[in-house]
Amino acid sequence: MSAFANIVIADALGTPVNHTFVPVSNRDGLFIWQDQSAASNPSAVPVGFNELAVSGSMSKDVDKGRGRFALDVRYRMPTLETVSNSTASGILPAPIWAYDCSVFIKTVFSARSTLQNRKDAVKMAVLAYQNAQVDDWLKNYQMPT
Repeated sequence: MSAFANIVIADALGTPVNHTFVPVSNRDGLFIWQDQSAASNPSAVPVGFNELAVSGSMSKDVDKGRGRFALDVRYRMPTLETVSNSTASGILPAPIWAYDCSVFIKTVFSARSTLQNRKDAVKMAVLAYQNAQVDDWLKNYQMPT
């Protein structure tokens, strides 16, 4: 079993920048990592940290070849905004949450699936996001015609 440790993920810039997500919470099977770097959130307001959350569930009979294992992965990238130039005292207020970009991925595997089945399913789903049609639909809201 792997340790609950930092995860490094590159962004989509022309020259990718690595972002280190540090473990912040492990409660009731929900593991949360945050990118607390100044590059991602210069204001350091906690609601603005990029977040990766992962949880899993397993039916009690998985070890007997029955049931299912499910894993939920959520990536949340909030955007902050400053709604006022200053307060009555002249102090710049902290930025507040404006909106999120979120990606949810759920995997469900039968207890009977093989390791190769699971590897293929994950790899092909990830590569589907890199397909030109899917990529254009996701980023530019352009549905295939």
